[in-house]
Amino acid sequence: MRKISALTVATVFTGSFLGAGFLSGQELLQFFGVFGGYGLAGMVLSICAFCLFSALVLFVARRTGQTEFDRIIVKADLPWLRGLVNAVFLFFLFDVLVTMVAGAGALLEQVFGLPAAAGNALMTALILLVALSGTSGLLASFNIVVPLLVAAAAVVSLLSPSVLSPGPIEARPFSTGAPLLGNWLLSALSFVSYNMMAAVSILAPLSRDMEGPGTVRRGLAVGTGLLALIFVCILLPMVVYQGEIGGEALPMLALADRVAAPLGIVYALLLFAGMFTGGLSSLYGITARLQAAGRGGHRRTVVLLCVPAFFGSLFGFTDLVRFVYPICGYVGFFALLGILHHAFLLRREGA
Repeated sequence: MRKISALTVATVFTGSFLGAGFLSGQELLQFFGVFGGYGLAGMVLSICAFCLFSALVLFVARRTGQTEFDRIIVKADLPWLRGLVNAVFLFFLFDVLVTMVAGAGALLEQVFGLPAAAGNALMTALILLVALSGTSGLLASFNIVVPLLVAAAAVVSLLSPSVLSPGPIEARPFSTGAPLLGNWLLSALSFVSYNMMAAVSILAPLSRDMEGPGTVRRGLAVGTGLLALIFVCILLPMVVYQGEIGGEALPMLALADRVAAPLGIVYALLLFAGMFTGGLSSLYGITARLQAAGRGGHRRTVVLLCVPAFFGSLFGFTDLVRFVYPICGYVGFFALLGILHHAFLLRREGA
């Protein structure tokens, strides 16, 4: 079997944090941009934390041979606790599904003036139809859409000074937009724990075919540099142009449209595709876990998930990112503690 290289580790590490919410700009605006200069400090802290916890996840997975989400977080053989961890992870996946549906509604409203609820219904119907048809191969398109979105975001960021004048970078330690995030430090930690919940399931399987411990170090070093570059390309415009685009549901899309209308259309198409594949992959993740546990058939489960996802999306993309994401982040703190505890015990046993 072909061994996984450091470059593969780097790209998977970077890609595991790049969802459509991230690339829309709204996520980074709420968790970092609203804090101005403190948000940039939170970005540095978050990137370092991503690198640390990703290394710990890969260490635990390599040492134990386990790749399941609950077994990476919970070392003890406690079925009830592992069941609780799995339930939290399912809720997280459902939250991603709801947010991607809401994001599509916000996108269609921002671009075409279509009512957000109608856009939500359209995206829900599209995800439902594809999921029922069993066309899981469409999920592979995520590997194409995300790099294109990253490239488009970099172009928008580089060209934005030609059409907008940057405002002053203020240092605001406390949030005025998302009351659940409180201060910049708590917001950064919440962002890390929320995103690591997805990263665990993506990174852990890599441990099976790695070339060696050096692969992890080199891969994470390169991946950290890539993530920092992408972070800056999206977060910096959220900070310096906040007065211009901070009120938009999809700030990066608004910025792309200001730079050039054709670029705005391209960004909108890529973002919609990213939201679709993100929502579809979350739906598949939930149904696969429920089926493995013997909880209902595929078609019935898909319908029972899509209906409440649509109604949940009516809260709106911005409010979901502002309120639900932080709640998931706070719950995710326990996952981070579990990873730390598991890695510590393994280190002590191997000493």
